[in-house]
Amino acid sequence: MYFFVNDYNSICYPEILDALRESMDESNVGYGFDSHSERARDLIKKALGDEDVFIRFIPGGTPANILGLTCGMRQQDSIFSLATGHVKGHEAGSIEATGLKLELIHKDGGKLSVADLKEAMKDFGSEYQSHPKKVYISNTTELGEVYKRKEIEEIYDFCKENDMYLFIDGARIAAALASEKCDYSLADLTKMCDIFYLGGTKAGFLFGEALIIKNDKLKEDFLNLEKQKGAMLAKGFISGIMWERVFEDPEFYLKGSKDAFAMAKKLSQGFEEKGFSLAYPFESNQVFVLMDDKDVERLREFAGFETMGKKDGKNICRFVTTFRTSPGDVEGFLEKL
Repeated sequence: MYFFVNDYNSICYPEILDALRESMDESNVGYGFDSHSERARDLIKKALGDEDVFIRFIPGGTPANILGLTCGMRQQDSIFSLATGHVKGHEAGSIEATGLKLELIHKDGGKLSVADLKEAMKDFGSEYQSHPKKVYISNTTELGEVYKRKEIEEIYDFCKENDMYLFIDGARIAAALASEKCDYSLADLTKMCDIFYLGGTKAGFLFGEALIIKNDKLKEDFLNLEKQKGAMLAKGFISGIMWERVFEDPEFYLKGSKDAFAMAKKLSQGFEEKGFSLAYPFESNQVFVLMDDKDVERLREFAGFETMGKKDGKNICRFVTTFRTSPGDVEGFLEKL
């Protein structure tokens, strides 16, 4: 069975397991204040080229989004997000459960733009509405798109002009940085938003994300919020060991994502060569293909993948590659196809 269901379908890089084994006999303090976590933070700051950031290791993407979107917010504040945003349809109302409101923007595609925000802002400004205070985007988007540098900078400029914060969901930011479409590097990220996270769960880690806060206002009382939301691990040193090992080599964090991109590119080209149409342009490790019901049924016999609704009367089928996807996997699948 060829497996393209998601990008978190295996345990982790063997190097991470080795690092955990090497630390097996240690005794560490808890809650992310151990020496491994401190060194990991220093290594990430060095890679980012920014010593003025606050970093915490969070167990997963949903708590990272909750913390990233709720820090620095009042009850009357709200968050702009596209209706296709991950926090809208994939997290069981986690943001609304905090008492904050998602103000949804509807459009085709998964990228938010300044034009979208300007149009949305026309409906706000009185005591009858919530007070937009933060903007949510994900990179890559839910449709596998990669934001260009100018697109993010324009959104960030708009946020600063309107006394708002920009939060980037980085569950797949390694996939974005590894894409041929990307025109910025890891070291540019702290200049492009107020708060974001580096995804680990979907980038070869056992679990976890590194939440990075640039704006000083959002750092205030963050540890209290992290504890309140159940995201402060007692055994935080496990996260520290993983991030420390990966960032000991500046190239390691993106290595697997670059391999995943290469395999996704090979996969997307193979689909098109065999006469299938892509539902969305190929830009990252997610490949969306249009298929009729008969093709879906046939492929289910030898491949794992997800269907994501309909477009032009056909099924949108998503195929995702990982750091473990090999040329043999892709070639074998395409030959079977």
